[in-house]
Amino acid sequence: MQAEVRIMAGKELDIALLEKLCNAFGPSGHEHEAQKIVRDHGQKYADETLYDRMGSVVFRKGDQGPKIMLAGHVDEIGFVITNIEKNGCLRFHQLGGWWDQTLLAQEVLISPSSGSEKVVGVIGAPPPHVLSPEDRNKVVTKEKMFFDIGCSSKREVEALGISVGDPAVPLASFRTMQRKRKEKKDEEMKDSEEVVRDVTIAVAKAFDDRIGVFIALEVLRRLSEEKTDHPNTIYTVSTTQEEVGLRGARTAAQMILPDIGFALDVDISGDVPGVDGLVQKMGRGVSISAGDGSMIPNPRFRRFVLDIAEEMGIRHQPAFLKAGSTDAGAIHLTGMGVPSLFIGIPTRHIHSHHAMLDMTDVESAVNLLVEVVKRLDEDTARSFTEL
Repeated sequence: MQAEVRIMAGKELDIALLEKLCNAFGPSGHEHEAQKIVRDHGQKYADETLYDRMGSVVFRKGDQGPKIMLAGHVDEIGFVITNIEKNGCLRFHQLGGWWDQTLLAQEVLISPSSGSEKVVGVIGAPPPHVLSPEDRNKVVTKEKMFFDIGCSSKREVEALGISVGDPAVPLASFRTMQRKRKEKKDEEMKDSEEVVRDVTIAVAKAFDDRIGVFIALEVLRRLSEEKTDHPNTIYTVSTTQEEVGLRGARTAAQMILPDIGFALDVDISGDVPGVDGLVQKMGRGVSISAGDGSMIPNPRFRRFVLDIAEEMGIRHQPAFLKAGSTDAGAIHLTGMGVPSLFIGIPTRHIHSHHAMLDMTDVESAVNLLVEVVKRLDEDTARSFTEL
């Protein structure tokens, strides 16, 4: 009988901060509530707090050597109200990409422009009882949906302070689940010792991409509390409007002019039924991407990061996305170009009310980035682009 080895993970991470970030209101273009949390937490560990005019928050740590940009986008996918109907129902448009099948009967939280309290709504559509047999078998599209906030007239809606242009987000709360996961210590070896990991699984509405912001803040905290000696200047960045065009990353990178760029984001997990061709899986380690729809990483830079992960025994896995983009797509085109890399957390059910990830992967990402910062220097950064 094989021995069982228990591995505890995730206990040093600031889970309370992650919960606060994920529960905060902050769709694209309306990130200020979430950014206040970021600002108040991060400035304790930074030498300087900076802002661009798109609402991104930047923490500088250090003042010499290569400038390393660690970017996570704080905006979550959401909605904007486009019309208030006479019967009190609200029509909406998406902020970021929503899949129609995930929306019906889910709750949303609306932030009124002139009201003091947020308003809860339910996403509705014509019930199947009144549809033709043909229409019942069709997917209900967003254009046929509405927010129902329990009002019966436009006047009632306006009395709550709601108007066209007001934003909304999914109504869902952060939670964790404890699981014991048995796996082989070395999956490539048939007779490898079995390992039992005590795993923390987290579920939340806004891991895309509060998890990236959280990782960046945890790296900043570690570097500060451990007084890590390294020859770099770290820019920890909480960017805005990524879901609608990588906008905050573009302006923040123009302000910083980094020498090295990291986009920290969720990655699609390839371990659910019907998903074929994705090697990255939840719980198998941090994703070190080989590319996506917006950029091709500098291969020498990526190899440098992979070598560190392998040397340090940090759980990691390769990844590639045929479509989709991250803040690295904007960062790598800054100035004369910036060697950049997408570091991801394999996440199930992204762009929904309830995404799911393994906190062990998050811990791996933090450990990897801390080690990268320790080993990067001016000569190494230059070597990525020299012929």
